[in-house]
Amino acid sequence: MAYTITRTQTVFGNYRAVMLEVVADGATEAVATGLGKIVGMSYAPKSMTSSNIHLYANSGVAGTATNGTVGVTGCTSGDHFFLTVYGN
Repeated sequence: MAYTITRTQTVFGNYRAVMLEVVADGATEAVATGLGKIVGMSYAPKSMTSSNIHLYANSGVAGTATNGTVGVTGCTSGDHFFLTVYGN
């Protein structure tokens, strides 16, 4: 299973900003942002079945350090949300 990711990139001050539209097809996924390191992010749900989603900046789903990746756990297949990720 793989998440469906739509990626748009821009610049915000000294950081790059990446907007991700995410549609889950399973409980966990490591979402690659294309950034070298994440310094901040925001989450906006669009259509969510689960209420127990967890997002981990610079981390895979197993808790291992993976710069530029967002670890996502607790999703239900079909959950749809947006992430805005800032980094370099």
